[in-house]
Amino acid sequence: MKDSEYDKIIDEIQKTPGYGVHDNVEKVAEIVGTPYETVRAIRSQYLQRKSIRNYYKVKDRANKHLRNWKKGVTISDLALKLDFPPALLANFLLMHMGYSKKRTKDILKDPTRIEKPRLRKELKEVMERDELYTPISHDKQAAEGGRREDKIAVWLDGENKEYFTENELKDGTVEGKTPDFLLVEPLIWHGDKYNWIESKASFGEHYVHRKNHKGQISQYVELYGEGMLVYWYGYLDSLKKDRYEIVDRRELGLE
Repeated sequence: MKDSEYDKIIDEIQKTPGYGVHDNVEKVAEIVGTPYETVRAIRSQYLQRKSIRNYYKVKDRANKHLRNWKKGVTISDLALKLDFPPALLANFLLMHMGYSKKRTKDILKDPTRIEKPRLRKELKEVMERDELYTPISHDKQAAEGGRREDKIAVWLDGENKEYFTENELKDGTVEGKTPDFLLVEPLIWHGDKYNWIESKASFGEHYVHRKNHKGQISQYVELYGEGMLVYWYGYLDSLKKDRYEIVDRRELGLE
């Protein structure tokens, strides 16, 4: 994807505030002519970065937000006004109501545990709408990453390639960073050799890619040589790479 197309997607995403599940994704996908799942991934990553930027600003003013809630403003409306994830805001409010960290975590997992009718109703709504920071969304994200790795394993099996998975490497004697797949013999793909594969159930834009390169990929290259980084929902053509190839799943024939 060209940077200009990515910038247009971000511009369209910014026109719809809030952290609701899939808000405006279908409309943006139609406007820019980009697959739904790619726009959804880009939106999720954009919202995560925005919430990180605003995290402490909102947290430090939690008492003020709690006062507004006590005046009758709902958690969802407060979150929309603050342009902040409702589940994170609910976490701050519960802590300032005097609930312990453990109790707060338990309540957010199951809002029916709380006796106060208004709070129970609003927390249930928050848990249903927040796409990024609820226990359910965390479980979904982890499960999605696992499913993507399973598909690569099936693809490698179809190529008759032997490999060690990350878990197998960690259970063995390998020290240091471990990729999702370390090949026993190099994979030959389009005439080039690859010793490892790393799967990312995300879109490869500059911020995400810098983190991946610094935190993992550069070390894989140092330890194992050339490899392949798979961004399942596409990537920017302008990403920098050194001794590894960047692909999306379609280039491998995966869905």
